[in-house]
Amino acid sequence: MASDRLSDDMVSEILVRLPAADAVCSRAVCRAWRRIAGSAAFLGAHARRQPLELILRDDGGWLHTATLAALGDTWRWKRRHLPRLQGCQLVGACGGLLLLEMYPYGHDHVVFNPATRQCVSLPRTPSLLVRICGLYIHGPSGEHRLLYLADDDRSSVQPGRRTASHRVLSLGDTGEARWIGPPVAAIEMWTQMPEAYLQHRGKLHWLHHPEVHDTDAILAFDTVSETIRRIPRPPPVRSQSRSDDLLYEPPCFLVEAHGNLAVMAVVEGCMYLCVMEDYNSDSSWRRHLQVSMSSPLRSACWAVNASDVGKDVILLEDGCAELVVLYDLAERKVLKQVELKRSDTRLAYFVLRDSLERHGFFDVPLSPTSFQG
Repeated sequence: MASDRLSDDMVSEILVRLPAADAVCSRAVCRAWRRIAGSAAFLGAHARRQPLELILRDDGGWLHTATLAALGDTWRWKRRHLPRLQGCQLVGACGGLLLLEMYPYGHDHVVFNPATRQCVSLPRTPSLLVRICGLYIHGPSGEHRLLYLADDDRSSVQPGRRTASHRVLSLGDTGEARWIGPPVAAIEMWTQMPEAYLQHRGKLHWLHHPEVHDTDAILAFDTVSETIRRIPRPPPVRSQSRSDDLLYEPPCFLVEAHGNLAVMAVVEGCMYLCVMEDYNSDSSWRRHLQVSMSSPLRSACWAVNASDVGKDVILLEDGCAELVVLYDLAERKVLKQVELKRSDTRLAYFVLRDSLERHGFFDVPLSPTSFQG
């Protein structure tokens, strides 16, 4: 009977809760379901509901993904035939897309969607050296864009140093990349590379970037206006080594705490957190937290916000102890700790949410020599 038929809204409400692979399979049920599950509104809603997944890499070069709940159970990891990294590395992730860079100089890049198995090669840059900074979505246009740093010429200003500029490439654009800001003189590009960034207030932030190497600054890039800002760092965290009398600066990381930009470090089992209380005031850094952690985690080599668990929950990794810890900043307690049982598996320092959304740049044929799936 017609009255027994599910409405489009009811079908959409059911299908949007499915994992990406099952949502794709649902399109084969009937034409109505294919129309519903293939609409732009459905694809956007489905992507927003997907859980945050950590990306792990093993010694064989294979990538795996795991939700926070499945991290401690290797049998629950998703081995979804992500691309095997032969001669390349994972350098970015955004909106369900992964960015892969080919060795040795970063001239060739591939964008890959693990949910749809689509991939595309990006135009090759003529620069001798290229350092990927970040993959982001430009709000006004909705485009996926790539920010990178490239040397301007092949003459060294100082030994080992070069003049370089930031450039932006819109995915799918066959034209040349646009230059962002003035060139930066005499920076080290051979050994210094941009590390994982924090996205906060629509801006990308780096503690470690060639432009601010050997400075007391954080580099910020506004993804709307596409302008660059330098933010002074808070005073460094220093700890007295128990093995000698030397002072050292531990690894620090950018996180979001209480809605603000923050810098954190874990030193000898103690967490330090400095918060920028007014984002528009460079002098508004305040020591917010200094607390001993009730965990075997003694130091951290990576930190990221775990927004799926809670607003002020962060995930920390101690590479030496092969330990991952979920910590609640508001409650000041460890929520969960997981030992990575496979010694050959490490976090890849990027997170992913599956997305079935369509992108026109995938219509460009992929060079078969650039990628192995």
